[in-house]
Amino acid sequence: MEALQTYCQETKSLFHTTNQAKICLHTSAPKLKYGFEVPKGYTHGVILDNKNNYTKWQDITKLSMKQQDDYQTFDALSLHTDVPEGFKKIRFHLIFDVKHEGRHKAKVGR
Repeated sequence: MEALQTYCQETKSLFHTTNQAKICLHTSAPKLKYGFEVPKGYTHGVILDNKNNYTKWQDITKLSMKQQDDYQTFDALSLHTDVPEGFKKIRFHLIFDVKHEGRHKAKVGR
């Protein structure tokens, strides 16, 4: 019985270590798509733009935010403002992607 418990503990430890390695790899490894590195966030996109001497990620982010504003999707409030009655607070983030023809995309995710 002790051998079985020891085996289970070792297996659980190995499983935990494997999952931690997968998480670390997923969060730290660069995501490449069609020859372009896809940023994990806006700041990373600015770093990639500076590194590659272009402004593709910044431009597409500005376009995406302008479209959200044009469609009146959100009412922007300052950080510590109370939400008006009848409205709901929604946090959002940008999702970056590269299309097969090389177009860079940024969309708002909730």
